[in-house]
Amino acid sequence: MNPAQWPPHLPAAVVHQAQGPLLCGYLIALEGWRRGLTLQFHAHRSDEFADVPFWYAHRPGRLFTLSDSKRTVRFFRSRGDGVSRDAVEAGADKTLTKQYLHQADVPAPRGSLLETEADLAVEAAKLAGPFVLKVNDGSFGRGVRTNLSADELAGVYRELQQEHPGEPVLLEEHIEGPEYRLYVVGEHVAGAVRRDPASVTGDGHATVEELVARKNDERRGNPRLATALIKLDAAAEAVLQGQGLKLDSRPSAGQVVALRTQSNVSLGGDPVDVLDQLPDDMKQTAVRALKAFPEFPHGGVDIIHSNERGPVVLEVNPTAQIALMVFPMHGKGRDIPKAIVDYYFPESKQHTRASHAYFHLQDSLMALETGAASASEVPVCPAEEPEGIHWVLEKPLDAAARHQIYVEAMERRLYGWLKPKGTDRWHVFAAGDEAEAFGASLPGAKEAGRGPAFITPAFRVYDSREDLLRDQAEVTTLIGRTAAARRRTEQTLKLLRTTAGLPGKLKLFSKRGT
Repeated sequence: MNPAQWPPHLPAAVVHQAQGPLLCGYLIALEGWRRGLTLQFHAHRSDEFADVPFWYAHRPGRLFTLSDSKRTVRFFRSRGDGVSRDAVEAGADKTLTKQYLHQADVPAPRGSLLETEADLAVEAAKLAGPFVLKVNDGSFGRGVRTNLSADELAGVYRELQQEHPGEPVLLEEHIEGPEYRLYVVGEHVAGAVRRDPASVTGDGHATVEELVARKNDERRGNPRLATALIKLDAAAEAVLQGQGLKLDSRPSAGQVVALRTQSNVSLGGDPVDVLDQLPDDMKQTAVRALKAFPEFPHGGVDIIHSNERGPVVLEVNPTAQIALMVFPMHGKGRDIPKAIVDYYFPESKQHTRASHAYFHLQDSLMALETGAASASEVPVCPAEEPEGIHWVLEKPLDAAARHQIYVEAMERRLYGWLKPKGTDRWHVFAAGDEAEAFGASLPGAKEAGRGPAFITPAFRVYDSREDLLRDQAEVTTLIGRTAAARRRTEQTLKLLRTTAGLPGKLKLFSKRGT
């Protein structure tokens, strides 16, 4: 993994605040916000999204809008409202997906939906093995079994019915070859990764378990993969057993040890950037795949490249995760958020991007989490790249002293932050007309340089490690959770004084102190 190949305006220190299901939406929201578009986050009960298909949005951050003077685009995670409801429903139904693809002459695996176990033998006789069994509406590799022989079908079918009761099962031909995820925007492929199943490479000394621990440490540094660690569960041990290995085996140097048969990143798979190496026929197949559906201008396409048949489309995903292409395990990160915002707001391409500015996600969602508002508006991004001054403070700063620095910076309308850099050592950055005067007011501050830094739209004070540990210990108890909730509510009530004017909508500034 080489972080230097990720987009430099999306450093891990900024985007790590939006891990998991919030990351893809945050990347798009940040891109649009940096272009001067109005950004609002919405609660799941918002009337604005009454006709937009979404799920698991009771926790804020997944629903947001970007607006200019001409239009408003509603997003659920990575999916903008240019993607039709029909396309969303078809993408969630593997059988319906297959029908759309076949009607448009887009190559897809042959197969059929099974009504009963008795259908297995009849439908399998129509295909050349090996086979795939999958739950019809599964995702993230859930309910998928690949490379099955005819003798294994009945047993695996029963397993899937037990694991996913009441869900239809699809039988398909198994197609051998590397698996790719392409992301299409309009007429072009904006990003592509090869998804390699979870594996480790031996060094001749470490055990499999130790190699997995090392690789998981590496994944934790990746904003997308930090929440997709390799799990050493029964499925992994079964794959190891098939290679004659155990968790305490010591693979030889250079030996690649498989840990999964599925290539899903959520199961520990590795996304490897391959956009520049893909043949044109695969890219065109992906574009054609989305055109096979009604109003499907951007989304993910999963393709296997078969030596015999060329590119074959497995699935389409209207709400695809884009972060695995922005932050691949290996290769160059692709700016998918830029391509999406370009599509919806082409005129904003001309706007100069204050690429060192960002908004703090949790602050922006606070009013939604506490129920104080149904929508919250993020303050406007600075129009210009803020040049600022860095100082080092080497002295103890208690909560009162840190708060005083915060208040003075806010009164001077400065951007910047105060961050702990060790015991009684602090890093201060400030940008604005009164930055020089602010620095002179900090006793013992030593100037450490000038230039831009990543900032939120207001001055911030970050907790020391001791403060973070204290808060973490506090919220492990019921009393702590209640106290934390009360503090968030109190903060929200204070922020109500900065109401943006529209009923139920707040303009939230990053004002979190200590």
